[in-house]
Amino acid sequence: MVMVERYGIPPTRIISAMQGFQVPFQSVESGDRILIFTDDAMDPMVWQAAMAVLRGKGCDPTLCLFTRRTHHCGDPTEAALAAAGGADAIVALTTTALNSGTPGLKKIRAGEGRAAGGKVAIWLMEEITVEILTEGGGRANLEDVKKICDIQRRIGEVYDKSTNIHVTSESGTDLTADISDMPYSSAERWGKMPFSRDSKTGRLGAGTWPFGEIHIEPKPDTANGTVVWDTTAHFPPGRWDNPVTLTIKDGWVTSIDGGTEADQIKGYLEEYGDEKSLQVGGEIAIGTNHLCQPRTGMMRSEKKRLGAMHFGIGTGADRGEVFSTLRLEGIGDRITIKADNTLVSQNGKIMV
Repeated sequence: MVMVERYGIPPTRIISAMQGFQVPFQSVESGDRILIFTDDAMDPMVWQAAMAVLRGKGCDPTLCLFTRRTHHCGDPTEAALAAAGGADAIVALTTTALNSGTPGLKKIRAGEGRAAGGKVAIWLMEEITVEILTEGGGRANLEDVKKICDIQRRIGEVYDKSTNIHVTSESGTDLTADISDMPYSSAERWGKMPFSRDSKTGRLGAGTWPFGEIHIEPKPDTANGTVVWDTTAHFPPGRWDNPVTLTIKDGWVTSIDGGTEADQIKGYLEEYGDEKSLQVGGEIAIGTNHLCQPRTGMMRSEKKRLGAMHFGIGTGADRGEVFSTLRLEGIGDRITIKADNTLVSQNGKIMV
């Protein structure tokens, strides 16, 4: 981002970085057991700012730092997973994406350990940066989040009554899929304020930061067409020079074409993925956060950016039918989505 390119990140920037954690930690109280996952590649200012805000809320957070995982969706260390059993909430401040379909995180979400009998809240903030917290979507306040929830609720109401989705873009995306029979109400799930505490159980709820996406998961074996990742992806990171085209038939990626980036993706999938990493189990998501800046090359920000799509292959977190060792997500810009006969977005502009 421009400020960082001009001035770098001085130590004093922690003042504004702390402000970026006010919304996600809004419901934290004294006595809550908060565990921070991070790795040795993360900017220490990020987790220092998080710990400072949590201390200010009266709790005593614990930092769990491990070496960077070799690939996205890799489980944290066994010691980190064991520590998670005693937490009320986990703040994921790692430089690789976590995924609820991996064995370790499935155990955490199931509430094994101290929190048995209820899910442990996992606050996904992987790949976040000081820039995102201070200049991008991470500076959203409560009023911003309420507006985002309203957008997501309106889109969710369309998805709840739709059977099919058609996604296109100026870059060449043209994909259809069956989105019926989701295991939850999209309007209810995505219209709800994140990071809230359940008034009945007292448990902390889930959330992601920056906040701002609504996704739908295709039924297995129903997606057909092409998806063009034209901006960036979990891998290779950064601003891309060449788009990557995924050809999809009956819910499986049959070819990955493009320039250097496409070659890197194929090598990445071959090294860390399995056969099901090419199955379309991941989500079709549209970003809803107007504060996320365009063309940053930062996946954490791009996937929440208003009007941009992130499309994932591999594990599907919602339907529980597709599991793989790797899930890979990439960005398609200025997306058009039609659910049955309703135009949800047009060239990145929300239409409902």
